[in-house]
Amino acid sequence: MRISTPQLYNTNVSNLTRQQSDLVHSQQQLSTGKRVLTPADDPVAAARALEVGQSVAINSAQATTQGTATDSLKQLDSRLSSINDILTYIHERAVQAGSGTLNQADRDTIATDVAAQFDELMSQANTVDPNGEYVFAGYKGDQQPFVGNLAGVTYQGDQGSRSLQVSNSRQIPIGVNGNELFMNVDDGAGGVTDTFSIISNLVSTIKNSGLSSSAYSAAIEKSMGQLNNAQDNVLRLQSQTGSRMVELDALTSMGENLNTQYASTLNTLVGLDYISTISTYQQQNTYLEASRSTFSKVSGLSLFNYLGG
Repeated sequence: MRISTPQLYNTNVSNLTRQQSDLVHSQQQLSTGKRVLTPADDPVAAARALEVGQSVAINSAQATTQGTATDSLKQLDSRLSSINDILTYIHERAVQAGSGTLNQADRDTIATDVAAQFDELMSQANTVDPNGEYVFAGYKGDQQPFVGNLAGVTYQGDQGSRSLQVSNSRQIPIGVNGNELFMNVDDGAGGVTDTFSIISNLVSTIKNSGLSSSAYSAAIEKSMGQLNNAQDNVLRLQSQTGSRMVELDALTSMGENLNTQYASTLNTLVGLDYISTISTYQQQNTYLEASRSTFSKVSGLSLFNYLGG
């Protein structure tokens, strides 16, 4: 079969183009660290890698949400601790007020202090988060949950509890509504009262100079018992908050393990064997240079050169 000069030229150009394309492909593999650059390189691996990549994205988004939830719960725990500290202090002042050695002036001083603590508790109850939303308002984050004073406090929030989707199957509460925290306290007699009324009644008792010694002592004792119940309620909610943080820690750890597994899977699917690829690259480069040199010599020949030889 006779091969014409154009055919020879086209064949060599095509061969050089293919070799150069293979070399560029190897260079891209080495620069990206990936064996599979396009689905055409390995359709099955590319499809599976896409699925794993989507799982990585979901896991990353959940990790971000878990971090947000953890921050919210830490802030909640801090606020609950502050509230418990206030109630603890008021309880200590109630114990002092129950002492039979105090005169009315001493009691009035304690009552003034407890009233100041009432104001501080109201401030804590109406605290806002970094986004400017009221923490204890339930779903009504834009509405101040508690209004009033020692004469009476009203809750304007709802009984909802904000939550975040922290995994495919878990929504975790990140807040406590004010009704559950302050307005549903065991009164010690089979009913319920609210924390603000407990403190208000304590102030009224301490300031009431007309009570008999026994009636005064009984009223102080009742207030202390109710304060204990209010604290127990706060501690119960704080314990729930701690449990949720532990759960989030476990989810975060699981997510980190999943990321490790995903990375390993992706490396298996599309990762690059550097040693093998470098060897291939060097061979391709050698072959390309040889082909270029040969083509240059062949293309320089002509029929006259041949006859002249």
